[in-house]
Amino acid sequence: MNELVKVENGSLVLDEQYAEDYKELLRLQKKLELGTKEVNQRVKDLMEELGKTNLESHGIVFTYKKGTSRTSVDTKRLKEECPDIYEEYSKTSPVASSVTVKILD
Repeated sequence: MNELVKVENGSLVLDEQYAEDYKELLRLQKKLELGTKEVNQRVKDLMEELGKTNLESHGIVFTYKKGTSRTSVDTKRLKEECPDIYEEYSKTSPVASSVTVKILD
């Protein structure tokens, strides 16, 4: 049985079949995301047009939420213009480790 990841010449190497299968899964995921995004947009447009906030059909529930505005702090500007205040009110939080995947071909 092949190992998923090997070390060759000091570099990590992914099993070739696993890599091909994984790339196909990522392609399918992207296709599904685009499809659901398109359906969601169509349903949202229709709900807005009809003034409806809920659509429940065949075990699927869509809930429309009206757009709002958000107020945020321009941290880049605050840091440049008032570095002491920026430093006083800044906090550091831990971020979990992760892996990013990109298909090259």
